[in-house]
Amino acid sequence: MAFGFYKKISGTVIWLSLMYFCWGMASSMVYSLLPIYIVEQLHGSVKQFGCIEGVAVFFSFASKLCVGFLIDIFKRKINILYVGTVSTIVSKILLALSSSVLFAIIAKSIDRIAKGLRHAPVDAIFAELTGKKGTIYSLRYTINMTGTLTGSLVTAVLINQFKGEFKLIFILACIPTIIALYILRKKVKYRDEPQKKIQTRPEWKLSYIKFLPKEYWQFLILVVFIMLNRFSEGFITLKARSVLDSDALGSLPKYMALYELCIVSIAFPAGKLSDKINKYTVLLFGIVSLCIADIFGIYAKTYTSVIMIYIFSGLHMGITHSLLSSIIAKIAPKELIGTAFALYYGTVGIILLITNMLAGSCGTLFNRLLGIPVSSAPFVMGLIACIFAICHLVRWQYFNK
Repeated sequence: MAFGFYKKISGTVIWLSLMYFCWGMASSMVYSLLPIYIVEQLHGSVKQFGCIEGVAVFFSFASKLCVGFLIDIFKRKINILYVGTVSTIVSKILLALSSSVLFAIIAKSIDRIAKGLRHAPVDAIFAELTGKKGTIYSLRYTINMTGTLTGSLVTAVLINQFKGEFKLIFILACIPTIIALYILRKKVKYRDEPQKKIQTRPEWKLSYIKFLPKEYWQFLILVVFIMLNRFSEGFITLKARSVLDSDALGSLPKYMALYELCIVSIAFPAGKLSDKINKYTVLLFGIVSLCIADIFGIYAKTYTSVIMIYIFSGLHMGITHSLLSSIIAKIAPKELIGTAFALYYGTVGIILLITNMLAGSCGTLFNRLLGIPVSSAPFVMGLIACIFAICHLVRWQYFNK
């Protein structure tokens, strides 16, 4: 039965998923160390780190928004994918050359724009080749997070081997991305439609967004509440750093590996379950997991509580990340699939920009007013957003029945 399922997956889908493995590995080799690199080696503040994360994530989703519209207009997915993959390599090199917080902002912004250029075309290709099946989206995400887990484990070895040589590790992170570029050039057989066919299509107009169904807009409201709790994993790393011993730097990639292992373990089963029952019921479990992670984040003072933050955050990401994409593929009209993803990415980008900036700047305020540690403030904000997300989802689904 399982073998028959895998036989139905096209070669293009498999090779693109392996590219996700490479991208995930490269990103993990950088971002499991980046918070400490910025705060301790570039002497940036937590507030500056929040701004960096917010701006970078905004650029990522803004580029996805623009690319989503361009895909529906010009139908040039593969060309955009090439640009995104090459830009990822360039960004890693620039980050290794950074000597100030400003330079790090520029390097990470380029990397996040490259992420948008990579992911938007792949989302459109997946929607075209696989339809609405959550299982396929979850399989892709599982492969991606397996790469991320591999990157964290490799980083844990390298950081001890090279005694904190962050820049060398950033350069080595280029290798998986170069492999992804090779796969795209030699193995991916998908080709865009010939130009003459594209010219016969009706002209795309922005006003066509009014044809997106009501369910899509309700879903987008839910996404806003979820993303208000999706601040960067870097804030979890900073929380862990505040709890762990001062000489526990080498342990941080291992904690990220635990986070990623939780994602890998739950993503595919959650995707299969979402194809059998109501997708929003599965999504609710994911949101509740994030609530639990926030509670541990607020009160964490021990190794065990730090571990629980990583575990429940990982369960949340594993359940919800690919599920959100599969919901869009299910409810959006085929003719507007790129537009639907573009609006989703645009909304997520704006909200994550706000979320990360608030997470980086609200610490002092919460500490003064509520006596909450600065490192716990993002989790307080996230818990409030989670409660709103659950209320909206329950109300919406109840009245839809």
